[in-house]
Amino acid sequence: MRKFMAAAAAAGALLMIGATASTASAASADWIPDPKPWNESVAGAHGSGMMTGVWANGEGTITAKGKLTVTDPKACYTIAVGVGLPIGKPRHLEVWSRSPQKQCGPGTLEVTATVGPVAYFDGPWVTICKDGDESRACRR
Repeated sequence: MRKFMAAAAAAGALLMIGATASTASAASADWIPDPKPWNESVAGAHGSGMMTGVWANGEGTITAKGKLTVTDPKACYTIAVGVGLPIGKPRHLEVWSRSPQKQCGPGTLEVTATVGPVAYFDGPWVTICKDGDESRACRR
């Protein structure tokens, strides 16, 4: 019961303030990419790079680095990196973090996004976000 309450409290904090928090469940270090390539494309932009991870005290931190190339002359894009937190079987809560770097209009930009430290069990994933995208990964 204690683990359940800790997991529920952490999931609630994530939903309410958008910050990352730990849960009582520990993930396996097997989920840490060391390093793992990422390559994503959306209409108007594409990017690629590497994800690396650090595992300590039952939590992992994932950093995605790479280059983002924008071809859309009227929009701004960033990347987001995410992981899944256990909140009960078979469900999980996804936690995403966007890069502070943004490319508006045509050009190429070095980008970095970091999520964690969190006790996660699924992922990591990288996606490209266009300003105004309201998907789970791209909301801020």
